[in-house]
Amino acid sequence: MKLTLFFSLLLLTLSAQADWQHWQDEAATGALLLADDQGDITAATLLDTDAQITVSGPLARVTLTQRFHNPSQQFREGRYLFPLPENAAVDGMVLTIGDRRIVGRIDRKAEAEKTYRQARASGKKASLVSQQRPNLFSTAVANIAPGETVQVELHYQQTLDVDGRRFQLRLPLTLTPRFTPATETPHPLDSLLRNTVANPGGTAEAGTASIHIDLDAGNRLATLGSPSHAIHSQRHGRRYTITPKAGPVPMDRDLLLNWELEDTGEPLATSFYEQIDGEHYALLMVVPPETGQATTLPRETLFIIDSSGSMGGAPMRQAKASLQLALQRLKPGDRFNITDFDSQHTLLFEQPATVNDSSRQQAQDFVDSLQASGGTHMLPALSATLSQPASDGYLRQVIFITDGAVGNENGIFQALHQQLGEARLFTVGIGSAPNSHFMTRAAQFGRGSFTYINDQNQVQQGMDTLFRRLESPLMRNLQVQLPGGIVAEQWPQKLPDLYAGEPLLVAMKLSDPADQITVSGYSDKHWQQPVTLPTNSNHPGTASLWARRKIADLMDRITLGAPETDIAPQITAVALRHQLVSRYTSFIAVEETISRPAHEPLLHDTVRNQAPHGTQHNTAWPGTATPAPLLWRLAGLMMIVCLLLWLRQRRLNHGTA
Repeated sequence: MKLTLFFSLLLLTLSAQADWQHWQDEAATGALLLADDQGDITAATLLDTDAQITVSGPLARVTLTQRFHNPSQQFREGRYLFPLPENAAVDGMVLTIGDRRIVGRIDRKAEAEKTYRQARASGKKASLVSQQRPNLFSTAVANIAPGETVQVELHYQQTLDVDGRRFQLRLPLTLTPRFTPATETPHPLDSLLRNTVANPGGTAEAGTASIHIDLDAGNRLATLGSPSHAIHSQRHGRRYTITPKAGPVPMDRDLLLNWELEDTGEPLATSFYEQIDGEHYALLMVVPPETGQATTLPRETLFIIDSSGSMGGAPMRQAKASLQLALQRLKPGDRFNITDFDSQHTLLFEQPATVNDSSRQQAQDFVDSLQASGGTHMLPALSATLSQPASDGYLRQVIFITDGAVGNENGIFQALHQQLGEARLFTVGIGSAPNSHFMTRAAQFGRGSFTYINDQNQVQQGMDTLFRRLESPLMRNLQVQLPGGIVAEQWPQKLPDLYAGEPLLVAMKLSDPADQITVSGYSDKHWQQPVTLPTNSNHPGTASLWARRKIADLMDRITLGAPETDIAPQITAVALRHQLVSRYTSFIAVEETISRPAHEPLLHDTVRNQAPHGTQHNTAWPGTATPAPLLWRLAGLMMIVCLLLWLRQRRLNHGTA
């Protein structure tokens, strides 16, 4: 029996190695090819994307069109996993076949999936759009006829990243595979993620994206540019139209667009209002003034840097440059430490050390020696960092530099909630396509902020922005005052403390319309700002953003231990009411005409994403998958063990004979 068990394990190991090698070979070619019933090789479903973006102040409305083309002679089903901004409220979907447009409807996820499977089996064209994670969605399109193009149109809106008068729009175009430690239950999506991203250096069917941006920032612009792509812009009064200079762009990195408003000397405040079926919704954005006074408290800065395999290449260079710059900004008398992690973690000092020439040089040498390899075992490194004894009288700030390529986000959020104490966590996202959901939510759990660095040339600016916040006083005790008799359900429910330049963004559902709302807070002195609500005009999507924020807050409660059976019905009710995709709801569209005859087979394929720009072929993916050399060593060891057991069994058999 033991011998049989060992041979079984050996076969499983070799099978896993074969699967891994097959994926490596397939990904290296950059093309996903499928065999039909006769064994003939055919090209898989092709995909192109079009993004039409309208920006109004701090809001962006996006129409994302995915075109699935079947170049083969068989009916196909195409599946595509794609990223969206972590705060995207997906509230519309249209399936187009030729000149026929089918408007999708929102339904409970299980019901939508059942409807899709039935339509697929019966030969009807259908599309299903589902949320896999807060910033990862999937599209499935069934029964695409030979030579046919089917179009799926998604509508979503989002709030932008704001820092003082600086704004950033980010359009995610690819994704990074994620790592879940073997000690934790992997998310069902993790293996799919690894197999839907082409290997670095390859190409993918998710070919190009055409992008058109219509920008109305609300005020005159001081600067406009993109750190990720060369752009062409045209000004029309205070409005701008922006497109990439290259035309359609490869989908191998996020598109970033930055702009800064002219400083008019007035506080930056804006608001949006929408009324739906007698219900009143408002969105406020207020940037408190900067006091100009730096904090006088000595600081204890704990750095965590990710050197796992997914950071290979340009991301590792950006991360090391970011940390070296941060070390230069430390002041004598402050305290600091560094934790490096991949499959293991290492602390530079046993406990935080005082900043001086010697300790700074030790740190710089330590950072210079870092190389990317291994798995992304983030949670032990985070726990070890937060477990260091706190220094009395110091303001503790944690700076976390990573691409966020982890699948166990919820465990990390729970650890932050339990271990962070009075410290603040600031995340620095590295690479062409970091896990922005993890980075943003980790910063929110840590009462800090998220800084995104996607290019070596952005390191200086990004770290300067971060340290301007770290060295600035907090705006505390923020409150929103409503006119008498009006109550609101607002998200976030508890307003956070803000560092200088950070905006206060509040989504509200009001019991009655209000013309004016007052925001107040305290730093070195009391401050308040009246905000007028434009109740005479309607801003579609304001209610959806309120609902998206409520859903995010409810999801956080599940993460922190609330029973999912209690929270899921609340999320489902909000999502159905506001026609939003969520963990528990999906968009479904079905054409009633049968396209595929019953005797025709249906081939299935997954459209690959391109590898993030700058990731290195040799080191990027081993951190998120079992490496081939290890599997071969295990297989060889098991073969030797099996041989020894077989020889021992033969001797025993001869002895008894």
